[in-house]
Amino acid sequence: MAYQIKVSKEAERELSIAKCYYKISNLEEHFDSDFKKQIKYLEANPFLFRFYYRNVRLVHFDDFKYSIHFIIKNKVVYILKILHHKQEYK
Repeated sequence: MAYQIKVSKEAERELSIAKCYYKISNLEEHFDSDFKKQIKYLEANPFLFRFYYRNVRLVHFDDFKYSIHFIIKNKVVYILKILHHKQEYK
C-alpha cells in the first residue's frame, strides 16, 4: 500500500537549490534519479526509518550526502526538509 507524499514549499526550494548545485558538475540527473528512488521507497515503506528527533524520521540518499526529513500522519508522508548532511534542521 503506497502512502501519499506531500512536499513542503521549503523542501521544494531546498531540492531546487541542490539540483542547481549539481547541474554545474553535470550530476543533476543522477541526483534527481537518486531522489526519486528514495521517494519511491518512502512511499512503500515509510515506517522502516527510525526517529531521529521529535517525530521526524530521515531517509538518506544512496549516492549523495543528503537526507529527506519527514513525518507520517494518517497515511500521508509529509516531507519537511531536504538537507545536506552538514546542514542543521532549524
